[in-house]
Order: sequence, then structure tokens, then C-alpha cells
Amino acid sequence: MSNFFNRNCCNRPCPRNVIISNGITGPTGPAGPVGPTGATGPSITGAIGPTGPTGPTGPTGPTGPIGLSVTGPTGPTGATGSTGPTGATGASGTGATGPTGATGPTGPTGPTGPTGATSTFTVATTTTLAPGNDATVTTTQTGSAVSFAFGIPRGATGPTGATGPTGPTGATGPTGATGASVTGATGPTGPTGATGPTGPTGPTGPTGATTTFSVAATNTLDPGNDASVSTSQTGSAVTLTFNIPRGDTGATGDTGPTGATGATGASVTGATGPTGPTGATGPTGATGASGATGATGAGLAAYGGLYNNATQTPTLTTANTFVQLELNTETPLLNTTTSANAITVTEAGDYEIYYNIDLTATAELTFSAEARENTTAIPQTVTTNTATVTTTGGGTFNTSLTCSAIATLAASDVIDLALTTTGTPSGTTTVQANGSCILTVKKLND
Repeated sequence: MSNFFNRNCCNRPCPRNVIISNGITGPTGPAGPVGPTGATGPSITGAIGPTGPTGPTGPTGPTGPIGLSVTGPTGPTGATGSTGPTGATGASGTGATGPTGATGPTGPTGPTGPTGATSTFTVATTTTLAPGNDATVTTTQTGSAVSFAFGIPRGATGPTGATGPTGPTGATGPTGATGASVTGATGPTGPTGATGPTGPTGPTGPTGATTTFSVAATNTLDPGNDASVSTSQTGSAVTLTFNIPRGDTGATGDTGPTGATGATGASVTGATGPTGPTGATGPTGATGASGATGATGAGLAAYGGLYNNATQTPTLTTANTFVQLELNTETPLLNTTTSANAITVTEAGDYEIYYNIDLTATAELTFSAEARENTTAIPQTVTTNTATVTTTGGGTFNTSLTCSAIATLAASDVIDLALTTTGTPSGTTTVQANGSCILTVKKLND
């Protein structure tokens, strides 16, 4: 908008009409020289014209001088901000591997397999042999059917009985006719008299020796082996040894028919379904300051163990008489001590007592093991198991005896490990080494 007054050559203001230009405003010209200040005109405010367009930004002025570098005093510490959301979990560093734990208890015995076919035994023939022959047994096998043929000598014949008495004399034959005065020839001899009755039977001779039979052993063979019987005779005593195979495991039976479809269940509205999945995790906040390290947790108050580092053959001579096992190597100890084959606890409390014994035997025996407190059995630690055959023909048997039980012990109690058989011992028993013959105790309360 133009000024309300224009100045003329006489330097007096001349009133003019207000002119409003609607054309495009040209660029601002250069500023002219400042004229002398005119006389103050009348104080009349004209109507405000429209705002003109913003002129272009002028060039940036030069940077002012750098102010003095004066550090003000440190302000008071601001209030602690609220803890930010938990930061992302750091990388999971793996610590050094701890020592190997004690061997866990033996798992439960698997289900018994199906019974194999039963072998049948029959006596095909029994032949009586002449006295003085050895008794014999022969076998014939067809599949699982075994037949025996026995040859058994009869006793020797007894001595001949005494001769019976002589029979009575036969009757005299008739006299021959008288011959002429001349002596004739002697007549023929009369017929022989009838034979006298038979004398009584002599006494029976002594009975010959009786042949006896006994079974020396019955061995179980693996399926597929032939059954056999061997004999051994000393005089009239015959012993038999039977070797009988187990039957093969029967084939799995066919799958039974599908059962009938069950009745339709009642129409019951089910419970509300589970909550839907959690939404996506928001961006991770800044990691908060680390909290103070917590106190270290308490460990076991007492523990200790012993094992044997070599195999051993305990001397088992009487059924149900326990023999202490050798334990010659320590595990780490805390508040326990060890002596010959035993652990001594120094603190009273409740302890877990664990042991494991793996053994082999040359006879099929039932073994029993126990942990003992001052040489007296701890009842809840007694275990029993029968060694089973592991070699064809019944040559080697093995078993394991494992226990984990809790017992209350007094300070200075001595704990050891013992073994026995429940029947008459025979053959050789070998207890294996290291974790196969181990005893440990752990205190469970403070």
C-alpha cells in the first residue's frame, strides 16, 4: 500500500486519494538516501493495508566471538528416574562342567518276554542188560521233544541151591520064569522104577547190586541249541546231566479288532479357551543399573564317599552272613572322615545314604547287600537280587544291587557296606571296580 501523503517539490504534504494496487509487487529496490526529516504531519491514522509478501532471507551475519569458557558450579543431583524396562537378556555363558555326579539308581526291570515253547521229555525204551554190563542212556530229539532210551543191567544170578534128597527106590520088577534044570541065561533087567518126587527148592541167592540214578545238574541253554543228556557211572551209581534250551520267543500276536464306537458324549459347553498369544514385545528399554549381588546360597552341610578302584572277590562262606566290602578310595569330603572301608559322620542329622554294587558270579545265586551303622544293618538300605545268566551254557551270571535311602545318624556314627548270599554260596563272586562299588552319604538338613 502506498503512503497516505506524497511529498512535492515544495516539500509540503499534499492530500491524495488512497491507491491500492492489486498487481504483483516487484522486487524491493535499493534504499535511497535518507532525506531530511519533514515537519510532523497531523496525527491521522489511515486504514491498514494488506501485508506485503515476505522478502527473501538476508545473508547470515558473521559468527560472533567465542564467549569466555567459565564452568559454573555443579548443580544438585537430579531425582533418580524410574527404572526402565528390563533390558534384553545377555548372552548365556556356560560355566565350567562340574564333576560327574554319582551313578543314578538302576531303572525298573523291563517287562517279561513271552514264554518260549516248553520242551517235552519221554522215555522211549528201557532195556534190561545182562549182569556185569554198564547202564546206558541215549537221547533222541525232534524239535523240543526229547526221548530217552535207558539200558539197565540185571543183578548177577544167585548161587545154585543145595541138591534135594534122593527119591524112593522104584518097585522090583517081576521074577523071570524058572528055567530048565540047566541054568538058563539071566533074564533081562526089569524096568526102572518111577522117579522119586523132586526135592525142595534151595534158598534164594543174594540179590545183585541195585543200579541208582541221580541228576548232577540241569543247565539252561539259549534258544536254538540242542538238548542233551550226559551220563557218568561209578559202579552201580549213574548220574545224569541235562542241558535243556529255552524256547524261542513267540511271534507277536495279531492286532485285536477295533472296539465298538463309544456312546456320544453329553453336550456340555467346554471351558473358556486359553488366553490368546501375547502380542509382540515392544522395543527394549535402556538397560537398568545392575542390582547389588545377592548373598551366596548355602550348600550341603556335610558329605563324603568311598569306592574301590579295583575288582575284588569277597569270601562268602555262609548263607546270610554279611561280609564287609573293600572301599579304598575317597571322594571329596566335608564334615566327614574315612577309615578302613568306612565313612564316619561328625555331625548329627538326616543323611541320604547311597550305594551301588555290580557283580558277576560263576553260580546262579541270590545276593543281598546293606549299608551298616556301627556294623548294624540300616533296615531301609537292604536290597536283594538274583544273578542271571549272561553266557550260553550257564557259565557266568551277573546282577546289580542299588539303594538310595534316608536315615537319621548321630555324630561319630560309622557307615560301611556289606554283602552276602541268601542260599549256600558256591563258585566265585567278583565285585566290579570304581562306580560299580561305591558308598556315599549327604547331610540333608543344616
